[in-house]
Amino acid sequence: MGGIKSSGKMRYFQIRILPEQGKHLPGHLITKYFTKLEMINGTGVVDSLPSCIVKVEHEGLDLVQIGEDLRESLIIDKVLLEGEGFAYLRVKTPGPIQQIIAAEDEAWIMPPTSLSRENGFFMTIHGTPDGLKRVKDKLEVLVPKKMDMRISKMIIADWMSAPNLPERRTVVVQTAVDMGYYSVPRRCNQNDIADVLGLKQGTVAEHLQNAESVIINSWSDHMVLSESIEGN
Repeated sequence: MGGIKSSGKMRYFQIRILPEQGKHLPGHLITKYFTKLEMINGTGVVDSLPSCIVKVEHEGLDLVQIGEDLRESLIIDKVLLEGEGFAYLRVKTPGPIQQIIAAEDEAWIMPPTSLSRENGFFMTIHGTPDGLKRVKDKLEVLVPKKMDMRISKMIIADWMSAPNLPERRTVVVQTAVDMGYYSVPRRCNQNDIADVLGLKQGTVAEHLQNAESVIINSWSDHMVLSESIEGN
């Protein structure tokens, strides 16, 4: 199924299961209702089940009505924010893949992790080498090699002019972008972002201010360097 890729002391690997390869898994039912589900942030284990905040995209649904139909795949605990064709939800994920990882102390699911009707299931798993090895062995039993579950390379492109941000700060910034905080006109405020992520407004403000400062200063440095290179 491939190797485990090193990332400092901790490591990660990523799996992709195409739609036709995952029809036997409970998560396949999710794509009947949502065109895309994207993990925003993990929130631990609740009632022995993995819990997280997700963004879902749909073509017009009553989330309350479909909740019971999805209980074996996705338990909707709370609708945090709802708009036309999308929603942010706090959910529990009872599927076998999520439970395998939740039972492992040395591995956890991280963004980017998503499920879509068009592209199937993509998951990023971080952890220690030993933890990832145990998870990998169990996943190979659940999803046999013949189903082409593949270890993928990292798909996030590096920004030429932006530095890496701490993990939590990246989540806050990405959520702000997704919710329209940087749109014109602005579609949400810092309190809305705080509610979705379960943070205080002041914490969101601090993350955004620090990230904006780092990114803008890095962009400025990059522009100065580019002008210097072009001038030589």
